[in-house]
Amino acid sequence: MKIYAVLSKLTLLTFMIMAFVVTACKDDDENPAPQVDDNPIVGTWQLTSVSAETPGTIPQLAQLAGAAPCYLDLKLTFKSDNTLTTADCPIAVLAISAIAPVGDGSTWKVNGDVLNLKSGTTAKDFKFTQTPTELTVVANTEVDATKPAVNALLKFKKL
Repeated sequence: MKIYAVLSKLTLLTFMIMAFVVTACKDDDENPAPQVDDNPIVGTWQLTSVSAETPGTIPQLAQLAGAAPCYLDLKLTFKSDNTLTTADCPIAVLAISAIAPVGDGSTWKVNGDVLNLKSGTTAKDFKFTQTPTELTVVANTEVDATKPAVNALLKFKKL
């Protein structure tokens, strides 16, 4: 009877070791699923207006329609893999690149009410508000960091 008890314990131990070895040696997924961001900002947004947060503080806005007549056609697409693409008005992308790093290879991240945009080594944070159909981004147009902020409101509608 003792021999059967020893053999049962030995069999149980062998089974447990084999189960451990089989699960430990399982092939790991070499290509893990990409991170998907389900933030409500994901989607395509079309620019509907650009205005000064404080009226009269950005006189250059009056020249925007002449410099980039298609600026209200500009579309930003925030993808779920945290990349950002632009469409329909390359001249507007060029015009806003001084204050917002957008364009080829741009990425985005949302942290609370702050939208971080990054292109290459340039990254900037923007305050924003959002509803299911509207997005308002506050962008500082003052490029001299020693001077006070002069904010523009960029308003978008979701397509």
